[in-house]
Amino acid sequence: MPSIGALAQPRVANASTERRGAGRMSEVPKYLIPRISPEAAEFFAGTVRDELRLQRCGACGLHHHYPRVACPHCGSDDLEWITASGSGTVHSFTVVRQNGIPPFAEQVPFVVVLVDLDEPGARMLAQMPGVAPEDARIGQRVRSRFRPASERVAFVDFAPES
Repeated sequence: MPSIGALAQPRVANASTERRGAGRMSEVPKYLIPRISPEAAEFFAGTVRDELRLQRCGACGLHHHYPRVACPHCGSDDLEWITASGSGTVHSFTVVRQNGIPPFAEQVPFVVVLVDLDEPGARMLAQMPGVAPEDARIGQRVRSRFRPASERVAFVDFAPES
């Protein structure tokens, strides 16, 4: 059974022994690499440094993902960037069993998780490469991993905490 990790081996967040040049760049089709908006620039800059960057609202104290100009919880524009722990709990998941778009067609079945990050208010949708569909669980503790896609973007995946 092929895994999502076939594109590139995910790297553990903040692994002190790995450096950016050590891993090979994944073969990601250009159409899958996101255009970086001004609001998301810091998030993507963090991904290539193996950091999960989130916005935190100074008014209500809650975090959020995806990056925006105003807090989705209270509407304030008093936002700051923080480096998140990268840990969270699977809130929900689905198994993709059919997909005709390369490179996903070669990876089915694969798990997509909705993760409640440990930072209050933040939730993130991502793939969970290397995890068999029957091994995915709601309530499972996970940790972010980074899969290089280009010089300016790394995809955030999740893996079970060990």
